This record gives sequence, C-alpha cells and structure tokens, in this order.
Amino acid sequence: MRELSLVLHGQRALQRLRIDPGVRRVLWIHQGTPQVGDSLMDLAARQLLADRFERLDLLTDAHLLPLYQADRLFTAVAARPQDLPGGYDLILLHSASSRGTRDKFRFFRDVPFVHLHGVYTGPEFNRTLFGFHRVAALLAQAPAEAEIRARARTVMWHSAQDEAAIEAADLPAGPLLAVAVGGVRDWRTCSRWGEVLERLARRPQGCPPVVLVGAANGLEMRDRLVAALPGVRFVDRVDRHSLPEVHALLQRCALVLAADGGLLHVAQSADVPVLGLFAGIIDPAFRVTAANRTRWLHGPERVDDIDPDRVAALAGEMLAEAGADVAQGGAPASMPSRRA
Repeated sequence: MRELSLVLHGQRALQRLRIDPGVRRVLWIHQGTPQVGDSLMDLAARQLLADRFERLDLLTDAHLLPLYQADRLFTAVAARPQDLPGGYDLILLHSASSRGTRDKFRFFRDVPFVHLHGVYTGPEFNRTLFGFHRVAALLAQAPAEAEIRARARTVMWHSAQDEAAIEAADLPAGPLLAVAVGGVRDWRTCSRWGEVLERLARRPQGCPPVVLVGAANGLEMRDRLVAALPGVRFVDRVDRHSLPEVHALLQRCALVLAADGGLLHVAQSADVPVLGLFAGIIDPAFRVTAANRTRWLHGPERVDDIDPDRVAALAGEMLAEAGADVAQGGAPASMPSRRA
C-alpha cells in the first residue's frame, strides 16, 4: 500500500537512490513518530550531514520541536511547512507512511526525495545504528563498521536560556545522582527506586544528592520517595523543566538512573553515564549503542522484576567509576563506556 501510494501520487519518478553532491538545500521530514526517544534515535544520523549543505531543515511534529530548537545541525525547525523558507533541492523522507508523506505530497510534490525507512514497518530494531548506516549509504560512503559504532549515538543541544534555568535551580555542589521517575506504561515504569536508593544510602560512602526529574506522571513517586527516605538529600525538579532544560541538568550529573523511556534517551544525548532498566520484548540492544556511556539491566516482563540489590550494586559501581564517591566533592571524572 505504501508503494502504491507513492505511485498514485506521482512520486515514483522523483525517488533518488543517493544524495547528489550538487544538492544544497535539504528538508528532513520526520512525522508520525510521536515518541521522544524514537525521534532522537531516528535523527541521530544527521551528524553525518554536518557541513554538507547550505541548509538542512527539519519538519516534525509540534510536540517534538523543543528537542531541536537549539540544534547545531538543523538550520531551521518547524511543525508547519509554511514556517520553513522553502526552495529545497531534496526531501529526506523518513517514512513512506501516510503520516510521513502527507506534507510531502501536499507542499513539496515536485521535489525529488530519498528515504530512510521507506516502506519498512517491521518490529523493533536499533534505530540509531540503522540511521547511521542508511545515511552513509545515501552519501555513497562506506565507513568501517567500527567507525560507525564509535560515532552512532543520539545528540541534543540546549540553549543559553535553558542553562540559565538550571543555574537558577541552585543545585547542590559536587556529584549528583539523577533519577527519572514516572512513566507512561506500567511494565516500563520503575516503582522500586526507593529500594534502590535505600540500599545506596546504606553504603559507607552514602548516597550523593538525588535530583528527581520527570513529567507530571512522576509526582506521586516523588512524594513517596521523599516521605520514605528522610536520610537522603532530594532535589525535586519533577514537572518543573522543559526537555532541553532537563538535558542541561543531566549534564551536571555523575550518573542517571532511568527506565526505558524519553528521559533515558535525553540522558544518553547528554553524554553522561546512564544505568538503564529495560524489560520484556525491549532488548537493550535496540536502545543502546557502543558509543553510549550506558550500562543496563533487563527484567523478563517488567522493569520492577529487576532486583533492587542488582540495581544498587551496579549504580554504586558506576558512581565509584565516575569519581562520585570521593568525599562527596569535586567534579566527577570521565567514566569509560561499559555495558552490563
């Protein structure tokens, strides 16, 4: 049906197999994928397009715009074609789905295009690695697998205003431990962070100040944690920041604990050590690459199936590796990339 749609809309003759070296103005259309994590993974390969064009613009869903408004690679980002400058030589069409092609057919009908996912609509896969390989192929490049794996990770930037918002939050000095609370799906939401933090607090080194981040669905968990663990120093930032501000905040942390979800991907984009919790059909290999500073644990059906002792032990090891256990002071050292 997707192939037929391209034919019926007169697009088949406009499809290109490679990005011509003469192309100067490119629009990447990424629509119909509402998740924050999927968006960051799908667009990670824009790094391979840096400095290749006069313009590289993005058309995406409105709720995802904050992720890219301070982007260093996209020239302009918008949720409506009318808000873009136009004059494109090529459309980089992310998907041939009906939502992904809607604006191409209506506003850029006569512009040649290449695609990333095309008509593919299969099961889970590592969207970051796939994107890097696909963009390399469109550029007629053949980088070594080791080079792609060393570069393939999500990236994100925040603005000076976002940085100022975190400065105003007056975070404690020294190493910080961030915990992402809340979630959308029960089986991918951790309700046992209290048990993990209680075990970390019992260590001889104690527990660093804990910065709680998350959306409004994490407020109940925040209240439970603060009430249950009076000996832990909490810094409540739940439902107080935009995603770019959270990105700025997480870059100040020695370690981020997060279940599989949007904040895990924001943390990975901040290039900080992350301990990720996954479950069920979500293989961590779908979400993590060798270029991430991420280690992970996996539960058979739910993230709550993961023993808090295992989480606390691994978190303690990662805090030590990051230098966060040194008298609770000083900037955390760089931690090597490892996976559990």
